[in-house]
Amino acid sequence: MTYNRHAAAEIRIRLRHLIGDGANAVTISTCHALAMRLVGASFAGAANDTKRDFDGILAEAVRQLNGEGLSRIEAEAQRETLIQGYRWMLVDEYQDIGPEEYALISAIAGRSLSDKEARLSLFAVGDDDQNIYAFTGASIRFIRQFETDYSARPEFLIENYRSTAHIIAAANAAIAPAADRMKAGHNVVIDRKRSKAPPGGDLASLDPVGQGRVQVLVVPPGDAAQAIAAVDELVRLSRLDPEWNWSRAAVLSRDWRRLAPVRAYAETLGIPVEMANESLPSIWRLREVQQFVDALRRDKAHLLGIRDLVDALNAIQSSRWTDLVAEGIATLARELASKTMPVPDIVEWFAEWAYDVRSDQRGLLLSTAHRSKGLEFDDVVILNGGWERPSQGEDFDAPRRLFYVAMTRARRSLAVLACGQHPFVRQGGDHVLYRDAPPNEAGVALPTAMYQVPDLKSVDLSWAGRLRAGHSSLIAISEAKPGDPLQMVRHGLGWMMQDARGRALGRMAKSWSPPEGLCLLRAEVGAIIRWRKSDNDEEFRERLQRDIWEAIVPELVYD
Repeated sequence: MTYNRHAAAEIRIRLRHLIGDGANAVTISTCHALAMRLVGASFAGAANDTKRDFDGILAEAVRQLNGEGLSRIEAEAQRETLIQGYRWMLVDEYQDIGPEEYALISAIAGRSLSDKEARLSLFAVGDDDQNIYAFTGASIRFIRQFETDYSARPEFLIENYRSTAHIIAAANAAIAPAADRMKAGHNVVIDRKRSKAPPGGDLASLDPVGQGRVQVLVVPPGDAAQAIAAVDELVRLSRLDPEWNWSRAAVLSRDWRRLAPVRAYAETLGIPVEMANESLPSIWRLREVQQFVDALRRDKAHLLGIRDLVDALNAIQSSRWTDLVAEGIATLARELASKTMPVPDIVEWFAEWAYDVRSDQRGLLLSTAHRSKGLEFDDVVILNGGWERPSQGEDFDAPRRLFYVAMTRARRSLAVLACGQHPFVRQGGDHVLYRDAPPNEAGVALPTAMYQVPDLKSVDLSWAGRLRAGHSSLIAISEAKPGDPLQMVRHGLGWMMQDARGRALGRMAKSWSPPEGLCLLRAEVGAIIRWRKSDNDEEFRERLQRDIWEAIVPELVYD
């Protein structure tokens, strides 16, 4: 059982590599996917249901596993049917589970069963130093009480197969002051195979400045100044490596706001850049995804292979979103290999993929530390700001753990920005280098652009649904494509989107307004999504003229 779909896919691939077709007998799933399978729910149905209660599905799975309302014999029979003869269970990222996941795991494992022979053997892997999802309900107490819950024996897996020895040493020092750590006294070390490598790795000899040490770059206050310092440091490293690839580098931050100037400055230098934004439009609802799924469903009785999926996708007009679907097909190909799959199973796979999609990196990635969990990069820069205090609902050490997660994303180099002494990376030791960031070169403008990425909350999604049949705007929407230019026009108390011919394409939400003091530099169609009458509250449906329509979601740049 894994925390997300990406980890599940990776484990399937690795297991097949280790044991071949025997891997097909192992169920590898996320908590939510397993719960939905137990209760007979569907991601394809859930993706069209804006009110779907995933926590409620977990609770229902727990009720069925525990046989609530049944006699003991009936409950035991139902449980045995549901768990399909499972006898061993491994739970990955146990530190990130919340109360609902904890209850599901307990029910599957049979923790409360009096018959010990009926219980599953449970193996949990986790790191309390990387508990960073308190805001979603995850609790660090579950991994800390695992020994008591299951009479378990702990093993400490302390070899790091990713980072250099200098990065590992800095990360150990950063996390050491956290309270009640399970790994206290068990410092992480570099794996044995690399134990004789230089502590700074390849950069010990390639970089005459940092020499592979973790660098703390001291910068003047302000997001723009540190954006320039962050990108300039990566540019400096890129000149040392003839095989440099921007898709293996990342700038990480405590929040999204501080990343906007980084994107603006990187774009002025011509660096390919992308935001790992957590506000992506609903992938399942995208025009391109729905067209792809409609093509698959034309013959539900067929068994399809990867070639069939590629052919279906190639029949759809190309856009940034068909590229994303292509990445989904490539992911499924790694799992499916040369086999075929029934159409309903393929649709369900893509619905689950769309629920937790993460596109392949093609340029410098800008991400929050939370969003970077599970990823790794050759070169990482961590921005200053926001690390000093916990967010609402977090414990005192939560920012330290989050910073530790950000540090340990780096394989080869790590630079940390600070205004003076950094709260978690102190001076001293051979593994850290404090130095002033080079001053901004004359003539380089400070980045000021602000980006508003496609966000469903910013748009009146039912506007096109209220138009009469044959309305010119319905035609204009059908002709629109992602990337087309938009005009934002004031209309009464609100704002309308128009295409280059002046045709209305949609209306912004009443709550939306342009940021004060900034001018619109660029507006374009960010995404086109499919919306339904059933997505609206009952009281508003009588005003709608059709069951299904498309809505334009813009991407805006201000300065």
